[in-house]
Amino acid sequence: MINSYQNPILRGMYPDPSIVLVKDTYYMVNSTFEYFPGIALSKSTDLLNWTKVPGITESKEQADLSKAKSNEGIFAVCIRFFNDHFYVITTNFAEFKNFIIKGRLIDTGEIVWEKQRVEIDIMGIDPDLYHENGQTYVTFTGYIDEKGTKAIQQAEIELSTGKIVRGPEVISMGTGGRDVEGPHIIKRNNSYYLLAAEGGTGVGHMITMFQSKNLWGPFEDTGGINPIFTNRDRANEPLQNIGHADLFQDVQGNWWLTCLGTRPSTIGFKQITNMGRETLLYPVNWEGEWPEINNGIPSETVDMTGFPKHQSALTNEQKAVAFCDTFQQPALNPEWLSLRDSLKENIVLQNGTLTLKGRSTTIEQEATPAFLGIRQTEKAEAFTVDVADTTAINNGKIGILSLINDSHFAAILVTKQENQFLVSRYQKVEDLIIEENLGKLESMPKQFKLINQPATKTFTVTDGKKELSFETSSLHFSNEAIAALNTGDVQGIYVLADAELVIIKAQRQKIEVE
Repeated sequence: MINSYQNPILRGMYPDPSIVLVKDTYYMVNSTFEYFPGIALSKSTDLLNWTKVPGITESKEQADLSKAKSNEGIFAVCIRFFNDHFYVITTNFAEFKNFIIKGRLIDTGEIVWEKQRVEIDIMGIDPDLYHENGQTYVTFTGYIDEKGTKAIQQAEIELSTGKIVRGPEVISMGTGGRDVEGPHIIKRNNSYYLLAAEGGTGVGHMITMFQSKNLWGPFEDTGGINPIFTNRDRANEPLQNIGHADLFQDVQGNWWLTCLGTRPSTIGFKQITNMGRETLLYPVNWEGEWPEINNGIPSETVDMTGFPKHQSALTNEQKAVAFCDTFQQPALNPEWLSLRDSLKENIVLQNGTLTLKGRSTTIEQEATPAFLGIRQTEKAEAFTVDVADTTAINNGKIGILSLINDSHFAAILVTKQENQFLVSRYQKVEDLIIEENLGKLESMPKQFKLINQPATKTFTVTDGKKELSFETSSLHFSNEAIAALNTGDVQGIYVLADAELVIIKAQRQKIEVE
């Protein structure tokens, strides 16, 4: 019997979660913004331990991210299953297109996603898909006037073509909080419920809920019910910015809520967030008219002793997930991300190594540099890369890099000059650039390492005899520094020009907070 578990259940940049149960397996999707492949997909049979599977959009026909600016690209996603098929609906902000992609579960347990999308001509974001009696409805948030007033709107569509057959019509203005968004329609006991988020995706974020006997409204709330779940006035809680939720049922029919939240670090009098928005999970008692979520507080530790029926769905203990890739599989581990497009032509996987061939494109450009990264998942975490002797620097550069967007990043880089290896720091903080020579190594680097701490990031390279490093403030890589909460820190390998970086292991490990 599982008596408690820890949030987040997906750690690192996994915002805007949506979950659907198919047979005995739960499937979750998350926003990915400018990262490729688009739409993160995970699956689980016990709700606590999730397996990452390849992202959904892998072609420009599905989602063209080539012009995505930082914090743009794939916004909130909703996943549903009906008519024996999966359906995901999302917005690609880089194209400002809303669309559906259809998927089919095959005998191997994999989902085959259609290459062609179905576009829906609506002006908004955060689309939800609801299907009933052969009819399909899209609910979304969008502006309704030139003053920037947002409202939850709904349209009935033809599923196969995306053609609008009714609407859009405004179904809710929310409670009056700013930025009403993230809608989902749920039907229970012949009533329709509208789940929403308000307050902006920051410290005022909150989950709200409304009810109607009619799918087209009016959707109303009972006095005092909203916000139904929030930490906006609980500054002492370790989880903040609670919002953008989805409700689903487990294999026993019990209700659960998944939502996003952040884990800010307190540095003196400052609070900074480096992992972005993460996925949380809470049990829901829904015996009356309105759901009761957890104990009313979005907690980091979830005490399950008050939810005996829900405990039966938690069939395995929650396991801490470290990342260690030694490249033994023919396909790239799905945790790896690139920017805006595939790096397939620049990646070679063979004999237990990964080779990343350089490009002239740099990280600052809104394009696809030779950068391959994984999410930062803990406040205190080590990311290490072991380098193979077959690495060829040539006239280029190799190194590791951490970024939160294309104007807030830092890298430790190595170039070759005759028989020496020159090590440098390259960092950008908005309009400030730091270029610093750190010294020389006598031989090819053997390992790059990044030590993430709540207050600092330390970049290191060694050839086995000598170590060179630099330290910088984690604030520069925070959501607060870029005044945006969409993305979180991503760390990885970075190769420029004609260099070829060959690595034999990449590892991410939780470490002690200093």
